[in-house]
Parts: sequence; structure tokens; C-alpha cells
Amino acid sequence: MSIQTTESARSAFEKAVADYPDVPFHIILKLDLLRRGAYLTEKALDAVQNDEYRFGPMRIFYSHGSTKGTDREIPGSILLRDATTASVSFDEDYREPYRIERENGAFALYDGDEFVDTIDFTPRPKYYGKKTSRGVPMESIASARAQRLIINTYKHCHLWDTGDQCRYCAFFTDLIRAKQAAREDRASKEVDAEDIYETVREVLKEPGRISEIYLTGGMDYSGEVLFENEVNRYIRILQAIGRNFKGRFSSQIMAPAYSREQLRRIYQETGLTSYCPNVEVWDEEISKHICPGKNRWPGNAEWIRRTIDAVEIFGKGNVYTQVVAGVEMVQPYGFPTVEEALESNFQACEFFAKHGVVFLSTVWHPHKHASLGERPVPPLGYYVRLVRGLHEIRKSYGLTSDNDDYKHCGNHADSDLERGD
Repeated sequence: MSIQTTESARSAFEKAVADYPDVPFHIILKLDLLRRGAYLTEKALDAVQNDEYRFGPMRIFYSHGSTKGTDREIPGSILLRDATTASVSFDEDYREPYRIERENGAFALYDGDEFVDTIDFTPRPKYYGKKTSRGVPMESIASARAQRLIINTYKHCHLWDTGDQCRYCAFFTDLIRAKQAAREDRASKEVDAEDIYETVREVLKEPGRISEIYLTGGMDYSGEVLFENEVNRYIRILQAIGRNFKGRFSSQIMAPAYSREQLRRIYQETGLTSYCPNVEVWDEEISKHICPGKNRWPGNAEWIRRTIDAVEIFGKGNVYTQVVAGVEMVQPYGFPTVEEALESNFQACEFFAKHGVVFLSTVWHPHKHASLGERPVPPLGYYVRLVRGLHEIRKSYGLTSDNDDYKHCGNHADSDLERGD
């Protein structure tokens, strides 16, 4: 694992800034941060060990000049000077990461030895450190990213049971542990609805800190009808959350492609406002290699059809999907050139936009525990061209990504561009 940033990595960033003057500097910086990651020096880590910044303990400690075995905590998402957020995992190794220093009472971002910009981190929510009536830490129920509250409702993905997980995914680090989890009692995987209700109630005591509730979880295709148990679980949880509100509340579930009947139930029985079944890879043949499980449950063509059907229920602009940009170029079955990859993703965005679906992209982060392992990521120029093109297509159809803009996620640079419209 390389620790020092190479001259080529620095020059690639400078070239992208020069080549795409119509794309804001901080958007390009965000894309490169998501591609290359960042780490905190010892001094920077010391500076985030207080209630202003602490978001949680390091799960895996990185090797970039810091002492292994520490019990210190890491901060939330990087906050750039224009309010753009970048969701970087500080407890993972990256190939050529940016370096975060503490200098003169502020945090400074470096690319190798070159100063890039002054940064900060999203503030720690006040509900962190508190517990539910059952004694469960609230930060283990819901995490905060910018102004989004993220609740992982089901901590197991059944695609790993049969080795059909998405090949870029590191949800579980190995199949043995996944099978062990599958044999555990359901309660150990399913988050308690009452704990979620109490956590959301506490979150709302801090006005303005959270503006959207986002639910996700591992895929559970069980039930007499495909996804029946998962749909029932989301309904229970959304109804519990809804006790904190009157009527509908700003919310989204990132979930599999449900049937029209299942979606109608969710919409009618809860206060949910947005739905996101991620297609992950648009090209059907490449998708079969990257996402074998989704191509079985319920299948690529059916997934797309159900995504479009959802617009009838949630309305234009309230249904989302996204690709993990870059995995469509993985060899030997991916696109061999950037141009082909861009053409495919632009085609997908145009197709979904015609049907009122917001199509977004995230930056692929190779992980050593994923089936694809650690591979080179596409060049920065590819991601800059991609986000610019996707933004232009959505704009031409009058679509905006209100649920995934710069205030909420930290992963979507293409939706960040909407601030300039």
C-alpha cells in the first residue's frame, strides 16, 4: 500500500482543474477525495478527540504514519469551504490518500507536500453519547452524515449467504462470518423499531441538525412473495418513526426494486416521501458479473421496470437510482475505455430521466475484502466528465436531487452541481 502521493496523482488533480474550468474547484476536490481518500496525522487526530468532532471509534486502523492499536475516535465527513461534504472513511487504507494536518488552530488538507485547502468536519450531533430506554447507544441506531440521519435497519445481506453479493461490496468481510450471522437470531440482525423511534425523537431536539431520514439495510428476499419480510420490516420501522411527525416527513429508503403492490403499501401505510432502488451498473451484461444477486432477485430487466413503476406512486423526481461509477470498467468483462463507460452511463441517465427517475453516481472505492479486491480506479477526468454530463441531462428534464444534494449525503458530486443552477 503506497503511503506517499505520487507526482502523477497531484498533476492529475491540477490537470482536471485546468481542463474543466466550468466545474467548481471544490467539486473536483471532492471527487478526488472520494477516489483517493484521506488520513489524519497524529496531531489532527488529537484535535478531533472532543465532543465537537468525535463520531466513533476506529474499526480498522490505517498505516499512514500513525500508531496502530489506538482507541481514539474519528470525525464525520469532511466539510469543504463552500459547504460541500465528502464522505471519506478515515479508518481505511487508501493507495494515495490526501493528508489532513492540524495547523494554527485549523485543519489543513495536503496532497503530498503541497497545501490544497483549509477544511473542517461536519459537527457531532447532540444525540451521540445518549442511550435508548433499553440502554442501546443511539449512535449505534442511527449515524449522521451532513444533514442526513442514516438508519441501517437490517445488519445482514442475504446475497452473501450464497456468494451472490455485489462484487464491489464489503458489507461482510468474508462468507464464513456471513453464514454465521445468517444462523443468528433475527433480533440480532434487525434493529428494534422502538429504539429507532426514541433515537429520532432525540435527534429532533436539535433544530436544523437533520433534514432527512434515510433507511437502508442488507437485502432480505425472504417471504412467500419476494421481499415480503423486508417490506413488512420497513413499514413497521417507518410507522414507528412517523409517531414523531404529523403526516409525511422528509425520508428515503434505499432498498431493492419492490413490486408495485409492495410500494403502494409502503406509501399508503407510512410517511415515506422518496424511494431509491439502485441499479448499480447499467449495462446488462456487465451487471450480471458485478451484481449477480440483483440479477437473480428480481432480475435486471424487472429491477428497471419496477424502478419506473415507482414513479406512479411517489411522483416524478421522488424516485432515485444510482451507479457505482467505475466498476463498469473492471476487466475482463467491463468497458475497455472511458468513452464507452461514459456513453453507457449517459444513456442510463437519459432513459431514467424520461421516466421521471433521478439517476446519480457514486465513486467506486475498491476494498480488499470485496470480491473485486483492490484495483486501480478510473482517472479523475472520467469522474469529472461523468458528473458534469449527468447533471446536464437531469437539468434538461427538470429533475433535481433534493434528497441527495450537498446537504445530505456527501457521496454525489453530480447533485452538488445543482447549487449553481
